[in-house]
Amino acid sequence: MIDLHCHIVPEIDDGSQSIEESLEMARSAYKMGYREIICTSHYGFGRYENENYKEKFHELSKALEKEKIPIKIYWGNELYLDLEGLEAAAKGRVNTLGNSSYMLVEAVYGMTAQSLIGGIEKIIELGYKPVLAHVERYYFLTLKDVRELEKLGVVFQVNLSSFSNALKKRTRVLLKNNLIHIVASDSHGTKRRTYENASSGLRELERIVKKEKIELLTRINPKRILEDCQIEGGGNEEEQDINSSFFSSFFSKFFRR
Repeated sequence: MIDLHCHIVPEIDDGSQSIEESLEMARSAYKMGYREIICTSHYGFGRYENENYKEKFHELSKALEKEKIPIKIYWGNELYLDLEGLEAAAKGRVNTLGNSSYMLVEAVYGMTAQSLIGGIEKIIELGYKPVLAHVERYYFLTLKDVRELEKLGVVFQVNLSSFSNALKKRTRVLLKNNLIHIVASDSHGTKRRTYENASSGLRELERIVKKEKIELLTRINPKRILEDCQIEGGGNEEEQDINSSFFSSFFSKFFRR
């Protein structure tokens, strides 16, 4: 598997706070089945601006080799999609996912559906392909909003832990409506948003979809992003009519404030 969203580089953001913690995370990731990780430290103006990112990334890479943990790591960022973030992206200060044209982005506090869509449109204008992080967490989005983002070509990423925590109903609706392209850990350390949390979610996902779907969400689509190729669609064997009154109302109930 390939983990497209992880805060494993030490001392960069609110993720790993030491090389020791990063190595423990890597061991847990390997045990779970991950063999490649994109290191998506936050990029946020005035707080997280990739200071020492390169040095810490290479430190982690060498430590993984020394400890004989067979995981390959790639550059990345998770961009706060505000005005300053857009300016940083325009100036080439934000790492794309594995040096591809794909960029992991997230909504910021107080954002509306229209401001998120506007931010996404600007990212596209800059020549990047947006991957929207943990779409299941955005209460302000309606079904119509998500479909508008889909039409723009947005790739939707969901956190694995969301399949087994308080967000599990929301993620199941996304799954049924073919609105998940990639699942990832969004692991932040050994005590918060851990690989153990992600593993629990993966077990739940394995219970409700076929192996082929797991392969698509955890390996095939992340690999295609690393190769800078078009991803495959989000369809699965549980596909539902997205225009049905039941799923439209159910989705709206869980995707608005």
